[in-house]
Amino acid sequence: MIKQPRIILLLAFCATAVAGIAADAVEWSSYTVDHSQSIAGGLAYTTQVSLSSDALQEYGPSFQQLSVQVTPETAQRLHVRVAPVGQQRWEVPESIVPRPGAEASLSSEQLSYDVLDLAEGHPFALHVIRKADGANIFDTRGHRFLFKDQYIELTTALPADADVYGLGEFTNPKGLMLPRDGTKLALWARDISCANEYANLYGSHPFYIQTNVDGSSHGVLLLNSNGMDVSANATALTFKVIGGLVDLYFFTGPTPEEVVRQYHAVIGRPALPPYWSLGLHQSKWGYSNLEYMQEVVANYSAAGLPLEIIWSDIDYMHNRFRNAEFDPHRYPVHAMSSFVEGLNSKGQHWVPILDAGVAVSNGYSAYEEGGKDNIWIRDHSGEETFVGQVWPGPAVFPDYMSAPGVAPWLQKKIQRFHAQVPWSGLWLDMNEASNFCSGMNCKPDVAVASNMHWLDMQVPKDGNISVLYKMLSTCVMKCEQPEPSNSLAFPPYAIQNYKGPGQPREAPLSSNAISPTAMHADGSLEYDAHNLYGAAMAKSHYEAAVEVTRKRPFLVSRSTFPGAGRYTAHWTGDNAGNWENLFYSIAGVINSNIWGMPMVGADICGFIDATQDGDPWLNDNRLPDAEYEELCNRWAQAGAFYTFSRNHMGYPARHHEFYRWPSVAAAAGKAYGLRYQLLTYIYSSLFLAHSSGGTVLRPLFFTSPGDTAARHAQQQWMVGDGVLVSPVVTPGTVSISPYFTPGAWYSTWDYSRIHIEGDVGQAVQLDVPLGDIAVHYRGGTIVPLQQYAAVTRDVRVSPVTLVVALPSGTAAEDAAAGVVPPYAAEEFCRSSRQENADRLVACGVLFMDGEEDAPVVTSDNSLQAQFVTVAASDARSGSVTSRVLAAGGDAAAKLQIAAVHVLGVSSSSDAAHLAVRVNGVEVSASDVEFDGATGVLKVSGLQLAAGQSLELHWST
Repeated sequence: MIKQPRIILLLAFCATAVAGIAADAVEWSSYTVDHSQSIAGGLAYTTQVSLSSDALQEYGPSFQQLSVQVTPETAQRLHVRVAPVGQQRWEVPESIVPRPGAEASLSSEQLSYDVLDLAEGHPFALHVIRKADGANIFDTRGHRFLFKDQYIELTTALPADADVYGLGEFTNPKGLMLPRDGTKLALWARDISCANEYANLYGSHPFYIQTNVDGSSHGVLLLNSNGMDVSANATALTFKVIGGLVDLYFFTGPTPEEVVRQYHAVIGRPALPPYWSLGLHQSKWGYSNLEYMQEVVANYSAAGLPLEIIWSDIDYMHNRFRNAEFDPHRYPVHAMSSFVEGLNSKGQHWVPILDAGVAVSNGYSAYEEGGKDNIWIRDHSGEETFVGQVWPGPAVFPDYMSAPGVAPWLQKKIQRFHAQVPWSGLWLDMNEASNFCSGMNCKPDVAVASNMHWLDMQVPKDGNISVLYKMLSTCVMKCEQPEPSNSLAFPPYAIQNYKGPGQPREAPLSSNAISPTAMHADGSLEYDAHNLYGAAMAKSHYEAAVEVTRKRPFLVSRSTFPGAGRYTAHWTGDNAGNWENLFYSIAGVINSNIWGMPMVGADICGFIDATQDGDPWLNDNRLPDAEYEELCNRWAQAGAFYTFSRNHMGYPARHHEFYRWPSVAAAAGKAYGLRYQLLTYIYSSLFLAHSSGGTVLRPLFFTSPGDTAARHAQQQWMVGDGVLVSPVVTPGTVSISPYFTPGAWYSTWDYSRIHIEGDVGQAVQLDVPLGDIAVHYRGGTIVPLQQYAAVTRDVRVSPVTLVVALPSGTAAEDAAAGVVPPYAAEEFCRSSRQENADRLVACGVLFMDGEEDAPVVTSDNSLQAQFVTVAASDARSGSVTSRVLAAGGDAAAKLQIAAVHVLGVSSSSDAAHLAVRVNGVEVSASDVEFDGATGVLKVSGLQLAAGQSLELHWST
């Protein structure tokens, strides 16, 4: 059982030995404590420390004096900021990550931790422990701490039996847990395939969760946007950062989900996507013209498969890949407008791609207007526009972080785009920002005729760019190279920046990126701000989209940073069409949830059509056709339970729309049939994350953190509190043994029950023939289920069946076993469990708003209801009640509860004497069905407005 601990922060040592470290053995300590001073009006204080010894001088001299500011911000959150005295250093701008600060009127009595003064004259270290048991939260004793201009080294001890999660973005071939073998993981945003293992990918998230052997958990954020390496071994975790500050936040949990919620309170809670975005998305780079895309939409309909959104990759763009301009031959504006209006009339949508780089092209309005508004990132001189190369050839990059003119420029650009064709969402790509050249500035090399030929090549009218593909992605510009002594281009410490398979992991910072010597409008350097580009682009597009559409935006961004989830969803990037990448996707979507982006998915069936590390252009590196069909069969079913569910493929890849194989179409039809019935449940879970923080797709062990075996169940994930997905991720597999934590679990397909007794879970063998997937309701939850329809517009107002999955143990028994109950973080459920400790308790929520997708959710435009079931310990009697928090908008009037299914009723119940009353009125026997063999009670024939109170009682 996880108990709420008190936390004590120790920033001092006495002269005696501590934890086996003699006080005079201080070679590890570079600084000595000078003095401390309280900050008036609060609990915070500042301590100054002075340099006592300086190691690794090859990385430059250390700062002589540092200021350590300690600020208790909430009862569970502590902020520690270390900076050089008297110097202005780069730090993450509040425009990207606003700082919440300390709670007003916070008193020392409220704190779950104590903060002790630093001891003057003693070595400086940072040591955070749990007061309840003395366990370490953060402990730098015995480890080197260095703070130089371009090198910061910070190490904390880790227990050998603890598990660590988070930190990235990278592909971990071992699953969700961070490697503990010393592998260096770089955090430096890159345009690179996520099929590459341990490569630094598109986002930078310097946050981790540590879960101890007893299940108690805490989190640590190093809020720093500079490039860094992070590594962990059996005893320690080390940050090596090439700039910025030591800006640490500690989150004390004690459960993993509580840690995540506390983290999101700092970086910002996730945006709520529009309901329609939960439908099935289809995309391919290579839909060469509008007729092809129209055929894809028609084929989905003919196959009887749902399709909500069709996407356009760069194929739609005008010559030389101009963002937000249509090719007049392949995607003429008038025909596109008519096509999209037709989609909208049927409840479907269109989403186009927007790349970060803007084509240098005379006559291109976005380029010419951006030049007039002075919005482009500048080169190292601060005088010239920085020019790189991406798909259009020469390209410039909007300064979304600090250029004053970027907001009106962007709004004008996407307003014009929307007026031509009414897009429903925007896909933000190549925003690390990607640059195919490496240099301080580039220009066309007019002396090389072949290079100019490739830069000037027009996209063929048939859209076939196979001849152009490889050349366009190769730098053919003439670039100014930095001197070897340039410390921005070549900092003294080289992070493990991944270049490509088989190549050294110390690629220059400028590799496939804007040069670190480039400058922003406010004078900041790309060296410091590089990892923020995607988040700044997302923020700018979100704000512009609200102004243009007056609706809640739907954005999907490849590059992200802490706080990006306030504006955008995410996809895990350019994966490969193989079994390994199906498995990798599970950790990818879970990590994104931890980082504050619960609307996330991987490209279903793979973006790159290749075996692991294969060349997508060589057919002999592809899976055989029969195995690829099997892979898509299994991936379609798994992908149906990503929050963002998109089938997407690259230009040279085989087509893998679901309708291309009868077996895949059948598997997708079954899985998406269930997904669409669960749409409102998923939407309600996303609303909880939006309003309170936390995850939607989460690891199974979050349900029982002390069950160490559950941490190895890395081929499964929870969707919200109530649904467990256990896909097949290996070829030729028709039987699996997924892990179930203690309690009751019910198959979503037939309500059959699995009961796991005791304090730990167990694996259960299940048959899963090709075309099937194991999905289970978790006992203790109430899940709103609706009727399937081909578009979400028709699902959202269809009648609701409340599926009540009763737990197998009472509230008190769950607490004693250390099982975290469903909806434990919600006060309505927690109080119900406390008041009914000797009974079975299940909880759930229902959220719905109107089709207008208002940018801000309020009680006036949404339905918000909470449900609680309390049953006798033998489940022979019980009640289902609702509490309506908001009953505004269309949903409150249109949405009706039509049925209630209670799972786990005692098989000894007497069906002949089963009585059910709803809101004081006895339900007709013809509307009550009870199966004693399965313990399922079904009450139908209800026509209750979801915006009105519900009180259902059953008894035998």
